[in-house]
Amino acid sequence: MYYRQVSDEVRAVPADGDSIAIVGMACRYPGGCDDPAGLWQLLERGGSAVRPVPAGRWPETPIATKDAVGRFGGFLDASFPEHFDAAFFDMSPAEARALDPQQRLLLEVGWRALEAAGIVADPEAGRDIGVFVAISTADHQGRGLWHPGAGTDSFTATGASFAAAAGRLSYSFGLTGPSLAVDTACSSSLVALHLARQAIRNGECEAALVLGVNALLRPNLFACLEAMNLLAPDGVCRAFDAAASGYVRAEGAGALVLKPLDAARRDANAVLALYRGSAINQDGRTATLTAPSSVAQSRVIARALRDAGLNADDIDYVEAHGTGTPLGDAIELKALTESYAKTRDPATPLLIGSIKTNIGHLEAGAGLAGVIKSVLALEKGVVPGHPHLDAPTPHVDWATVAMRVPSATMDWPARDRPRRAGVSSFGFSGTNAHIILEQAPPAPSRDAAGMAGVVILPLSARTPAALSAMAITLADWLEAAPRTLVDAAFTLGVGRTGFPHRWAVIGDDVAAIVTTLREGATQSRVQSGEDRAPLEGRLRALALAWEAGDAVDWRRLYQPLGARFVAMPGHPLDPQRHWIDLPGETVRAPMVERQPGDGPAGLPDRIDDWRALVRDHARTVLGGSPALDDDVPLQEQGFTSLLGVELRRQLERATGRTLPVGLLYDYPTLARIAGLLAGEARPAATRRAFVAPPAEPDRDFEFLDALSADDLAALIDREVDRL
Repeated sequence: MYYRQVSDEVRAVPADGDSIAIVGMACRYPGGCDDPAGLWQLLERGGSAVRPVPAGRWPETPIATKDAVGRFGGFLDASFPEHFDAAFFDMSPAEARALDPQQRLLLEVGWRALEAAGIVADPEAGRDIGVFVAISTADHQGRGLWHPGAGTDSFTATGASFAAAAGRLSYSFGLTGPSLAVDTACSSSLVALHLARQAIRNGECEAALVLGVNALLRPNLFACLEAMNLLAPDGVCRAFDAAASGYVRAEGAGALVLKPLDAARRDANAVLALYRGSAINQDGRTATLTAPSSVAQSRVIARALRDAGLNADDIDYVEAHGTGTPLGDAIELKALTESYAKTRDPATPLLIGSIKTNIGHLEAGAGLAGVIKSVLALEKGVVPGHPHLDAPTPHVDWATVAMRVPSATMDWPARDRPRRAGVSSFGFSGTNAHIILEQAPPAPSRDAAGMAGVVILPLSARTPAALSAMAITLADWLEAAPRTLVDAAFTLGVGRTGFPHRWAVIGDDVAAIVTTLREGATQSRVQSGEDRAPLEGRLRALALAWEAGDAVDWRRLYQPLGARFVAMPGHPLDPQRHWIDLPGETVRAPMVERQPGDGPAGLPDRIDDWRALVRDHARTVLGGSPALDDDVPLQEQGFTSLLGVELRRQLERATGRTLPVGLLYDYPTLARIAGLLAGEARPAATRRAFVAPPAEPDRDFEFLDALSADDLAALIDREVDRL
């Protein structure tokens, strides 16, 4: 670090070694923008993703039918919010059904961001990566927790908790850095980004996963915001236009991965942009709690510039908060004028825009949407046009102020320095945030000759169907634009999880590899674009070993050649319906009753009937799992300790009998439990506890090893009751 005195403050200006890089990016936004490339297509053409509320999104209620309430929004596709790939994230149907759809989006987009950053999510590895989640909307709690017809179970609390939204990502992906949820309303995701950067620079984590999310599940908050005159009645966000009448709510999620620049270069990451500086502050006392302050906004911008070691003239573009509310826009434009445009050369005006005019306002997730847009614009050297601008607001004297809103997509103005952008977010409770981004530095040069040659493309997936789908998407990707096969091989080998179903493709010709991928493997699953012995023979041996499940050091094979991570299609997801239909809402699919059987009357006489009874209850506990094997241990079919307790309780209610506390330890299969109930089975000679031991060096739970199965089950029972 080096220091400079500015305005009587001592401030730290990052040297290159302290710079923070954005190395991964993912999103799922309205308009079919399921990745950054899709979002860019929408932005570049000036498209709008706002539409009427999807049919069946919420029931007909007095609030929902009120004029002008919740009629428009930026909504995701028809699969949201009811569908989710629970199996991919090792989640039972019962747990998935209790999960806030915001948590579902966070898992999906978080996974994609880690894939993009070349970070393997291994729950057992324990990576020193922080998780910072911006989340604010509580529609799920209103629907699934406080609704009079909603039931509760052992997953309800964690499914609804904002803290668990962050903790679940750390748990699922094996991330051990700081993990927290942030709620400062509409500035939440930029505040989360600011905290993540601080955590990295303070040595609290080596990298950070930052996410922002929103979901529109009920009309109630629409009504509250309408009462505050914040929503546009016609569903059009006209930020900075004279006819601006309010904002349009939206849902979706975005995610970024941050790393120190030196670490990104060491690990061969593609650097998407540099995160140069940021600041947060508060309005304090204003006219009302929700009234913004141009003074506070100007101050937070000045502090962010100081943190970045830059001047106002060093910034070309600002992705504004730009909600389209007349008061909010006027105050923000005043702050931008004071901070950026007042002393600026009119020949190089500040450009401003707002993604909310394209996809709507994602509230807690809005700031990251603006960051992702800005990173794409910096990378491509293009400023997207700002839709719905017919007559710029008269609150600014546009003829004299060096600031403009481009209504059409344009090239980024040429400068003799890197392109730079600011991004603003302001929460309605007064918390403000501003960050400074910079165009990524040129990637290190590499020898073109080293990029040519035979490579192994190691594909892997959780299921055979997913592997086939991955092969097709990879073939499409290879054909879509010129690709460097070494980068593709490096990304697949080093930056992706090695799943059980594997296929290695060898070759040096893109066309031949594409043909192989499309045709699939019929006999030998290792294909070669060209026969090159002995090189091809050595690669073939590596490929066969990897397909057999052996570990291969792909980094050692490819990084010396100059390979680096590249944005590629990720593991396919297969969303299934996991949803709790509440009384008074339309049921669109048959649901399994949660409590089959309500007493001991009419108990079975035959062992096959006992098996059917136990199987039905086990399926209910799992949330309607389609098939269970009577002779396979339940812990291998998705049962956790909590689910085992729930199964025992349901069977006790259904049969009127008291079952062993350690039921799943003494009777691990459906067949043995049925035998117990029929009086034909004895406890297993060797009890199989399925609580996984903690990974080394964590020894906090060593005392569990000394407990008997009964004692361990009793401990779990007590903890469940306590929770």
